Amino acid sequence: MTNVPPGLEKRTDLYANFPGRLNAMSTDLVVLVLFSIALFGLTSALESSEALRVGLVVLWWLTIFLYEPLFVWLGGGTLGHRLMNLQVVDNRTGGRVSPWKALMRYLVKAFLGVFSFFSMNFSRRHQAIHDLLTNSSVRIRNPTKARPHQYTVGPA
Repeated sequence: MTNVPPGLEKRTDLYANFPGRLNAMSTDLVVLVLFSIALFGLTSALESSEALRVGLVVLWWLTIFLYEPLFVWLGGGTLGHRLMNLQVVDNRTGGRVSPWKALMRYLVKAFLGVFSFFSMNFSRRHQAIHDLLTNSSVRIRNPTKARPHQYTVGPA
């Protein structure tokens, strides 16, 4: 049984609302915190090898800065996006965003923080500022698994 109203099953213009996106960001935060705890636990256990400890700290910084752009570019979204049934889409192609767009999107989002999401109520695709500036949107990945309160139907 599907939760999507009849006729919407094949639509790709089901845009994620703020609560869904907030849930995805929260999930990603938990993933990064757990990764950090594990990595720093390992780093403190390796007190005798300075080079290995430095390498793990470099790995941590790379993960913090590249987690979102790499996942968005390569997989259409982060682990949080996937768990919340969301995907980041390039509005021009309908596919995944380029590496450059994924990085720019992340940098604007990181710089503006929560303020980036204020534009969602004024955008027909529920786009945050970082989406508007990169011509991307966050859509429902699988419409048959979505509930009506998780999306807004808008023009493609």
